[in-house]
Amino acid sequence: MAWSYEETDLSTTTDTGRLNSVRLLIGDTDEDDQLIQDEEILFGLAQVNDNIYFAGSWAANAIAAKFTRKVTTKLDGALSANYSDLARQYKALSADLREQGQRYSMTSTSLRAGGISNTVVKTTQALTDRPSASFSKGQFDNPPNDSQYIRDYD
Repeated sequence: MAWSYEETDLSTTTDTGRLNSVRLLIGDTDEDDQLIQDEEILFGLAQVNDNIYFAGSWAANAIAAKFTRKVTTKLDGALSANYSDLARQYKALSADLREQGQRYSMTSTSLRAGGISNTVVKTTQALTDRPSASFSKGQFDNPPNDSQYIRDYD
């Protein structure tokens, strides 16, 4: 398994740029204190369609799982390792990165309904043997747009 990080290659357009960006987001940039391998990050990126924030959330969860299985250790009051704190911090980081992924993916892509074009909609509406719609634009307008509902009370 491999571990790599190049701070001059941070991007979302290349595999290595995304890998480095995820490492930066999760704080795994110290070669002497490696937390997760390249292959694991690349797997996470593949699971979330190369979204670096969702992959960072995935990686932070994986790191939290590693710390969750370790016990808190104290040696004669001089040295201690509280792995449950690390697990909680990585879980919180995961939630934060997931939120960022949702926020940035909403601004960078547009919402679409139905996945069909206006031309297809207009063509379908023009079909004469098509059942009439059970609802329509403006059906709940108050007062209604239709003149049949307007009464003269002279």
